[in-house]
Amino acid sequence: MQCLNRVFLIGHLTADPDSKTTENGHTLTTFSMATNRPVKHENGEKEQVTQFHRIVAWRKLGDLCAKSLTKGSLVLVEGEILYRSYKDDDDKTRHLTEIKADRVTFLRIKKDKLEVEETTGEVIED
Repeated sequence: MQCLNRVFLIGHLTADPDSKTTENGHTLTTFSMATNRPVKHENGEKEQVTQFHRIVAWRKLGDLCAKSLTKGSLVLVEGEILYRSYKDDDDKTRHLTEIKADRVTFLRIKKDKLEVEETTGEVIED
């Protein structure tokens, strides 16, 4: 039986992307994005719950995100959820959840209408 690990997120960047080049010469761009979902409590009160997601984009997609995105940009991210652990400076184990982006579509709202910009990045394996 095949398994599937696929996620689609639409939200706004919470800060400008951070980009660096690895020792192998590949671009690694990370950014945080926020998504909102409505919640209705038992007492009938409604609120928006915000969740934050760490996005990782590699190579050409990373280059494109670094050049084109800024804080507040509206994007559709398609990718997979990754979980990893590492030891911090105090030798404590830290756990991290990331979305490895395979595609980032730049969106915009113009006159209360959602538009997809022509620029879409997609991972092209070397």
